[in-house]
Amino acid sequence: MEAARHQGAKGFLREGERHEVLRFLDFLKLDLVPSNPHLRELIGRLNGVSYMFDISRSELSSRISDYQSSGLTLDIELPDVFHQVSKRIQATLGIPGNNSFLQIVNMGSGGTIGQHYDAAFDGYINYKCNVSVVSETYDFCIGDSTIQVEEDDLYCFEASLYKHWTPKPFSSRRVLLSFGYMLTYQELGRSDNEPRVRLSRRIEKYFQDRE
Repeated sequence: MEAARHQGAKGFLREGERHEVLRFLDFLKLDLVPSNPHLRELIGRLNGVSYMFDISRSELSSRISDYQSSGLTLDIELPDVFHQVSKRIQATLGIPGNNSFLQIVNMGSGGTIGQHYDAAFDGYINYKCNVSVVSETYDFCIGDSTIQVEEDDLYCFEASLYKHWTPKPFSSRRVLLSFGYMLTYQELGRSDNEPRVRLSRRIEKYFQDRE
């Protein structure tokens, strides 16, 4: 099974799902600050908050969730809407969800996403599938490519292999669902000898050594 490396879908979020997501955000209203300095720098640029959830609760998803949240993964049961959206992503792309997690990002005006790679572990790629819940239309950079994202869009990419960011601050509120799937190199048609995979390993070792 080989999933598409970078792809998306316009109007992926269904009617009513946005309201359920925003209702859950109103319920949360937590202000979490990670201890990891690299994560703290990224969060500081958001002008908002970020919440991490372990969806599959596997050994690998627990490990990556805790690493990316600096140990602040929330042990709160997610409403059904998040599981439904994740399963629809898996069915659309043909990817497994046995090692999956979710980051909910709630940004205010002036927030931005700095240039970064996501974490991964040996043998796996951190494959991100982002769903725009509330947002103005904006540009999102993935390596040398720039895509235009509109509200309700889905866009997926190899977040541990490609640097990604937003080139300019948002002028309004932005709510993003960032579903993560830890996929093997083979599932994405990669090999461990490819330059991007080798770079990902070096980046991961650098970050882990500096925690």
